[in-house]
Amino acid sequence: MSVATKTRSLVLSLLTIISIAFAARPGEAQSPAADFQSVDLQGRAVQLSNLKGCGVVLYFFASWCPYCERQTPAIVSAHKQLRKRGVVFIGVNLYDDSEEAVREFMARHGISFSTIMDREAAIANLYRVEGVPQTVLISPQGTVSREIYGWSPQTNLARLGRSIAGGRNCKVSLEQLP
Repeated sequence: MSVATKTRSLVLSLLTIISIAFAARPGEAQSPAADFQSVDLQGRAVQLSNLKGCGVVLYFFASWCPYCERQTPAIVSAHKQLRKRGVVFIGVNLYDDSEEAVREFMARHGISFSTIMDREAAIANLYRVEGVPQTVLISPQGTVSREIYGWSPQTNLARLGRSIAGGRNCKVSLEQLP
């Protein structure tokens, strides 16, 4: 075997090892989105795998979080712009003990999209949420497209959401999940 062939073989082996070591875990960008099933505050069943063909925005928040207070208006604005383009928004509330506090937060910010209380942090654990706000964008093919940690006024959620729009491939009606 020539030196060039041995070198090429060694480089390919190293690249394989590196790609395995840094492979995306569930809930990380470009990995399959972890499926979950829950019931939202309106009593509607929510299951991620039923949303194939739709872009999905998971918005993890808490009603007492000051950064969530700042982030939520941008989320609500993006929802209004993108819902008819095949992007489903799902709020996932963490850390709140009171459903009343969550409903008050939703009313104050005009949240009309489906919202789940994740009291046991089951969904948050699937997506390795370590704090709020955290936003996860899921493509119509069911892969995590992007994760946004915290709040930044420079983040253009509507532009980012357009990258995952499902369009006509999204078969979920506004009545099923607004």
